[in-house]
Amino acid sequence: MKIAIITPSFPYPIRGERGLYGIERYTENLAINLKNLNHKVKIITTFWNGGKRYDNYKGIPILRILDSKALLGKLGSIFYFNYLTFGLNLLREKNYKFFKDSDVIIMNLAINSISFFKIKSIPIFSIFHHRQPLEFMSYYITYPFLHYLEKRQFRRFKNVITVSNASKNDIIKYYGLNEKYIKVIPNGIDTKKFNPKNSSKEIREKYGNNILLYSGLMIPRKGVSVLLKAMPYVIKEIPDVHLILTGEGPSLNGWKNLSNTLGIQNSVSFLGFLEEKELLKYYATCDIFVFPSRKEGFGQVILEAMASGTPVICANIPPMSDIIGGGGKMFKLNDSKDLSKKIIELLLDRKKLENLREKALSEVKKYEWTYIAEIYVNHFKELKTRN
Repeated sequence: MKIAIITPSFPYPIRGERGLYGIERYTENLAINLKNLNHKVKIITTFWNGGKRYDNYKGIPILRILDSKALLGKLGSIFYFNYLTFGLNLLREKNYKFFKDSDVIIMNLAINSISFFKIKSIPIFSIFHHRQPLEFMSYYITYPFLHYLEKRQFRRFKNVITVSNASKNDIIKYYGLNEKYIKVIPNGIDTKKFNPKNSSKEIREKYGNNILLYSGLMIPRKGVSVLLKAMPYVIKEIPDVHLILTGEGPSLNGWKNLSNTLGIQNSVSFLGFLEEKELLKYYATCDIFVFPSRKEGFGQVILEAMASGTPVICANIPPMSDIIGGGGKMFKLNDSKDLSKKIIELLLDRKKLENLREKALSEVKKYEWTYIAEIYVNHFKELKTRN
């Protein structure tokens, strides 16, 4: 099968825009595993990560095309004009010929050129990760345009793949798409990359025997303030506990200030953005991965932690609560006191912590990327036969 993937930024771990790291990782893993199943995969993307117009990544051909952002910088992305111009540039003959023989096109972003693909009778599968909450004033101005493009695309093609039932419910609620057109296929995990063998003696010696880890964007919906407010209770019971936070974003300085206000700064380290090879070590070395996010389309970091042999504590809401299975604990959403109880309980009971560690490693087996890629292919074949 010839499969083209149209995506904003490729590959990972070359850094794209803030907020796209998860999409980059998802796209890279899906592309590689589809290729490993002997399908011919092509990538059509932007110049956001730099690179050459015609490129190749691990045997996968790449075409990079211009959009308004490449020409005008951030000014070119106002009101998602870069998505519109990227979509139009796809239709130029010199670009279209790169992927016009595709059996399937996976559309990892919403563009304006959907009518063209409909005319050409090219099967399109739109990928929906999550609906971005309106957390900042600027979002109220810009995101309605993105939501409009998504709604138009989903209703036009009616073949949408999303990563969780929570995101499926958002599509039905906000975009009015009938659930029969929506297929839930979870993200996968590369257990050869994320595994307990990445554990670091140096990190353990530096931060001690009770290490908590958070990794993700520093934005309000991630709920990091709930975790920070839980720390004084944890420190009181376990004085040598240390919380490590990785990631960057607009809330970073505010949460550093909150840490100082709470008087926990000596027990908390903000490391900023870490390259993946470093992050792997922290995942495998820490005792508990804490993910207090209030809303996710999936929660890829949960799989990454569990595959590294690290139990997870997350809020008691889907999809996070669905993913951890028996590989962790849940706390009441936005309840710092309850979160602190769960952390203290596990750090003081190493037998229970080890039991959760084994369950976490077992739980992630069903998310292996090879298996997930096969689900994609079977779904494509099923719809092709049906149509």
